[in-house]
Amino acid sequence: MELVLIGSGNIATVIGKAFFERGIIIKQVYSRNLSHAQQLAAQIGSDAIDQLRQLAPKADAYILAVSDQAIGPIAASLKLGDQLLVHTAGSVSKEILANASSNYGVFWPMKMIRKDQESLGAVQIVVDGSSNSNTAFLSNLARLIGAQVALAGDAQREKLHLMAVVTSNFTNHLYHLASDYCERNNLDFSLLYSIIDQTATGIKAVDPATTQAGPAFRGDLGTMEKHLELLKHEPALLAFYRAFSKSIQEKNRV
Repeated sequence: MELVLIGSGNIATVIGKAFFERGIIIKQVYSRNLSHAQQLAAQIGSDAIDQLRQLAPKADAYILAVSDQAIGPIAASLKLGDQLLVHTAGSVSKEILANASSNYGVFWPMKMIRKDQESLGAVQIVVDGSSNSNTAFLSNLARLIGAQVALAGDAQREKLHLMAVVTSNFTNHLYHLASDYCERNNLDFSLLYSIIDQTATGIKAVDPATTQAGPAFRGDLGTMEKHLELLKHEPALLAFYRAFSKSIQEKNRV
C-alpha cells in the first residue's frame, strides 16, 4: 500500500509515523514549508515536496491532514481524477473534496494529537467514504494501524466532533486550570490523578447520570459558598464553578 500525506503538522506527523511503523509506504509528504515536509519525510522514509503539482499521479490514498480552514483551498487546487482523497477533520463535510476527486472520504482520529507524541496509541478512527468500497478501504486502513473503527456520515460526525470537544478539550482545559491553581496554592496536582481516573473509568460501566456527586448535586449550599469564597480571585475557575453548579442543580432539580 502506498499513501501520500498532504500536510506535516500534528495529525500528519503522528499518523504518518503510525503508517510507517506498520510497513505502509508514504510516497510523499507535502507542506508549503519545504523544511517541515523534509523533517517528517526523513522520519518515515518519504520524499518531501512543497508544490501540489509535484504530487505523485498514483497512490492508494491521498491524506489531507491540514487545518480545517486549509482543507477547502487545498482541495480546490487538486484534480486527482478517481484517486482516493480523504481529509482528517471531524467537523468538515466530506463533500468539500468532491470536485477534487470522484473518490473521497474522511479519516478522522478522534483524539487530541500533538507532534511530540511517541505513538498514536489507542484511538477510535471515524471513517466515511463517497462509496461503500471507499468506506471499506478506509476502515481497513484504520485497523492496519491498530485503531478501532466507527462509521459516521457528515451530520453524525459533526455532532461527535462537538461532543469530543466537550468531553476532551473542555475537560483538559479544566485540568489545566486546576493544575495552575494547585501550583499557586502549593498543592500537589498529582494527588488528583486517582479521582480523575476513577471518574473516567466509572462512566465506561454505567450511565454518567448515575455517578454524579458533589455539593451542587447534594444541594449543599454551605460548601458551595465556601468554594466560591476560595475562588474569588480565580475568575476563570469561578465562572466554571458557577456555570457547572447551576447546570448540575437544574439537571437534578436540586
